[in-house]
Amino acid sequence: MLLPFSFYNSTWKFLSILLVVGLAVGGYFVPELGLGVIALILFALLTNMRSSRSFCAGFCPNGRSLSVVFKRTSKHKKLPSFLASREFRRMLCALMMFCVISLLARSNGSLAAIGKVFWAIYLASIGISTIAGLLWKPRAWCTFCPMGTLQDTIKGH
Repeated sequence: MLLPFSFYNSTWKFLSILLVVGLAVGGYFVPELGLGVIALILFALLTNMRSSRSFCAGFCPNGRSLSVVFKRTSKHKKLPSFLASREFRRMLCALMMFCVISLLARSNGSLAAIGKVFWAIYLASIGISTIAGLLWKPRAWCTFCPMGTLQDTIKGH
């Protein structure tokens, strides 16, 4: 870990929730905030060079937020096995990539339009992760998250 354990248990949890809510709500009013999602993606890919899914384990604001927000409200049930399958995870990753590429192709190329595309995809992932967190485990989304799947694919897992 790069920072003391206490940072990850308190400060980072608060900052993660603030970042997720800030991007989700703020992106509606200021679409350029969606460009922050690009920064998160690039950071995840860079940290993946260090070790597989190190971003997921230590830095992902979504995963950290899910752990905090759904700790008491989640049903804490086992995920259906198909959600963890390589085929499903790769299909979801491909679908999300297709959505991003097709939305970017239809945007006008302005920073606001590009930010809105990434904000919309981020909002969709927050929606799916919320449903999964309530139905199964707080970090159920992490099992089939497209970013984690992309990291695994790059590392050859």
